[in-house]
Formats: sequence, C-alpha cells, structure tokens
Amino acid sequence: MSCEPLLEDLEDLNLENIDWVIVGGESGTSARPMKQEWVFSIQEQTEKQGSAFFFKQWGTWGSDGVKRSKHENGKLINGKIYQKMPV
Repeated sequence: MSCEPLLEDLEDLNLENIDWVIVGGESGTSARPMKQEWVFSIQEQTEKQGSAFFFKQWGTWGSDGVKRSKHENGKLINGKIYQKMPV
C-alpha cells in the first residue's frame, strides 16, 4: 500500500493481507505539508497489524513543519531510518 504523498490522517487502517506500507511526503514547489502525527499513526498500525513500514521521505516540508529541500528534510523519524521490506 502506498501512502504517498500522505496529505491527511488516514485514521484506522485495515492492513489485513497488506505486506508493505510505504509512506512519504510531497515534494516540489507546490508541495503540501505532511504532519508527523499522521506518519506515527501509520507506523504504529503497521507494527500492531504485522505489515512492513517503509518511510520514504519527509518531502519539501520537514517533520518540524519547516519548508526546505527534500534532501535537507531527509527520512529520519526520531533520528532513525525505517525502511523495512516485506519478508
């Protein structure tokens, strides 16, 4: 399941038969922000339901809500990279 660009809270997900969830923010000059709590919600749900969580990038808007290049914003969540692959 691809959740990119993640533009809103997806709330409760049914991840039954979903092996892999990819999350990422939008890039480019007209990019819309992605909120950190939306990412955390999906990450928590994948852990509880047994899906692999792959965080691609924050995009143009960083986890701190500051607009900069996607390379500067990177792909760290609380200082760690989460890029699991399905088994």
